[in-house]
Amino acid sequence: MAIKKIASYKALTAISIIAVILAAFAGLIVAQKKSAATFNSKLDKLMFDTTNKSPSFVLTLPSFNEMMKKQQTIISTEVEWDNTYSIKNEEKNKEPSSLEDVINSIPNLRKLKDKEQTQVLRHIESPEDLVEISDSLALPKISSDGKKPWSEYGKSVETKPNFKKVAVIIKGLGFDPISLEKISKSFDSEVSVSLSPYTINPEKKILQTRQLGHETYVDLLLSSKDFLKADSGPMSMSITITKEDAMQRLRKSLSTNAPIGGVVINDGIADKDNEEILVALLNELKSRGLAVIDATSGNGIDSIKIKGLARKKADIVIDKDFRKESIERKFKQAEDLAFSKGHVLVVIDPKPVAIISLYNWISSFSPQVEYEEAKNMELTKPFALVPVSNLVIE
Repeated sequence: MAIKKIASYKALTAISIIAVILAAFAGLIVAQKKSAATFNSKLDKLMFDTTNKSPSFVLTLPSFNEMMKKQQTIISTEVEWDNTYSIKNEEKNKEPSSLEDVINSIPNLRKLKDKEQTQVLRHIESPEDLVEISDSLALPKISSDGKKPWSEYGKSVETKPNFKKVAVIIKGLGFDPISLEKISKSFDSEVSVSLSPYTINPEKKILQTRQLGHETYVDLLLSSKDFLKADSGPMSMSITITKEDAMQRLRKSLSTNAPIGGVVINDGIADKDNEEILVALLNELKSRGLAVIDATSGNGIDSIKIKGLARKKADIVIDKDFRKESIERKFKQAEDLAFSKGHVLVVIDPKPVAIISLYNWISSFSPQVEYEEAKNMELTKPFALVPVSNLVIE
């Protein structure tokens, strides 16, 4: 019995010693790990780890000859691809070799040639019966005998048979009086213009433009869709203002002391959030006999039905992507629409690259000729410019 007890005590003592040794060994390992250096990346570990181990990661940098060989392959592929282009395109994409080449490659409205005036408007200034004074603002109104500014200030033109009607309005003008003057002199009188509500001395600019035969409008600015990055300014129809404030901003925009046929509504927020304000604005424009040119990208304005409102939805709007190829693609779409519908309305911003492309596009139209004469001609672009009012529907 005593012998068994002694054996049991020895076994227990051995187990305890082993447990103490294991615990000490585990503590040593943990301590080593805690005190070991940490590395932010595999590259740091490779560079600064002092333990004598075989590398787990091997970095191999490409040789200079391999890099040059790969680059030559890329260049050869690009050259082969470029060779598929015509000489004309190669010349167009060639790097400018002198300061003169650089200057010539910059879109410049001064390059546009002036044209003879092609139409005369009935009213250069506002007749008294189409103006009312309200809160010190001179506002357009319908005359007592029913004359409306949108039609009185416009110009109805005749087009030859088989020619499709093309109406163009250049919006956002007025900031630069030199550009406005150049555009007014360089484009046919049938091209209409719209001034920004921030234009300084709009009366003078509108009268000068109308003397050259152009119909005149003003921009109506909606609240910017990207309002965190872009602001339409204190004259825009912000979604945070009251209906009364919006009405006051509209009236200030209309108070130019010169003839305007209506407004060009620029793109912005037009949905349920500000529908009540938009309905009030459209009714105000209707009551004053003004036309609404809808240049928005959605159908928020178009979905608001106001009986008796003179209006027209733009078919093509060029005011965002000003790459030359994109602009030319838009003009091709306009041509297709004109052929299918018989007419098209194009609204465009006055960026130099867009204006020069517009000038060249209009210059490519076939000359208007009588039907009998047209039968013996190849008319590739049978388009006839008309003022915007010619496409407005009341």
